[in-house]
Amino acid sequence: MFGTYDKNYTSNKLILQGLRENQIEILEINAHTAVTRLDKKQEMSWYQLLKRILVKYRILIEILKNWQKIRTVDVIYVGYPGHFDVLLAYPLAKLFSKKLVFNPLLIFYTGFSEEQGILKKKSLLAQIIKMGETLIYNLCDLVFADTPFQKEYLIRDFSVPEKKLRVLPIGADDRYYQYTPYTNLSKKINVVYYGLYSPIHGVEYIIAAADILKTDPDIKFTMVGNRGHTFDVNLAKANELRLTNVKFYYDLPLEKHPPLIQEADIFLGFLQKHPSVDRVIPNKIYQGLALGKVVLTADAPVVRSLFTHKKNMYFCIPGSTDALVKAILELKNNPKLRQEIAENGHSLYQEKYTPRAVGKQMMAYISEIL
Repeated sequence: MFGTYDKNYTSNKLILQGLRENQIEILEINAHTAVTRLDKKQEMSWYQLLKRILVKYRILIEILKNWQKIRTVDVIYVGYPGHFDVLLAYPLAKLFSKKLVFNPLLIFYTGFSEEQGILKKKSLLAQIIKMGETLIYNLCDLVFADTPFQKEYLIRDFSVPEKKLRVLPIGADDRYYQYTPYTNLSKKINVVYYGLYSPIHGVEYIIAAADILKTDPDIKFTMVGNRGHTFDVNLAKANELRLTNVKFYYDLPLEKHPPLIQEADIFLGFLQKHPSVDRVIPNKIYQGLALGKVVLTADAPVVRSLFTHKKNMYFCIPGSTDALVKAILELKNNPKLRQEIAENGHSLYQEKYTPRAVGKQMMAYISEIL
């Protein structure tokens, strides 16, 4: 496992855990660099981006220190975030005749332009990022996409050959997102939003729904997640509306999150209407399944391809406050349905999305190229 990946980042810990649970020997060549937010226009200057890139090349020291050990491995897997690390991993892979594997998780061009809206798609910087990503994905022997729809997107927009692509779900780490059986059969519920504040998540619909439901004493909203692109405007809106049924928890260390999210009855996924919502599945969906909660998310082709409405997940019309309110009320008034969805969702998680399951699938794909 190679790169400047953040050792504390959820997806990296999950992959390491999953591989170890499948008895895979791992050599870590890591120059730990904490993942930091990049969701404001002023952070996209050439100077700021160059600073971020240069920091990553501390990995050169680790390469020199572990030169002989690298010769003994079968595969070089680049951890997240690793786009720039691929550029150093590639010559190493070629020099030692190793296979190079990358799981990008985030497509920068799409994230900055379509999802966060901090770059115009036709701008020079956006086009340079897209060309760079196209090069990076094509340097690898194997690239993982988290859904079949994301795989098709990489083929179509980044010219990645289909033979280099495999679909690997993100999954969730059950050591951090610990399961508790769903036992709340009352009509008093806690609706939890957990994650980043970016436009694609549709937080504005949660605030609007909370406003409509503010007279219902049995429904509360808990917002857990550090500041992001849309945080300030949504917090300001909740304060403007004087919503006493909404509580924000932000700027908290990760270890403070589990007690808050384990209190959820309904665990919200994507709510926005957006091309990316049709194509990708956010971490929070797998996290909600791992916790044993009712995951409520936008109805989209990608979730319909993996999950079933009212069986192991609840879908609602994307980009609609009224649809979200209707969904919350139906789930509130039908505790048995909540319990069934929560239990079925967790069963599916145990079958396909645990670290062990993801690691096993990952190794099966890697075996194909060895």
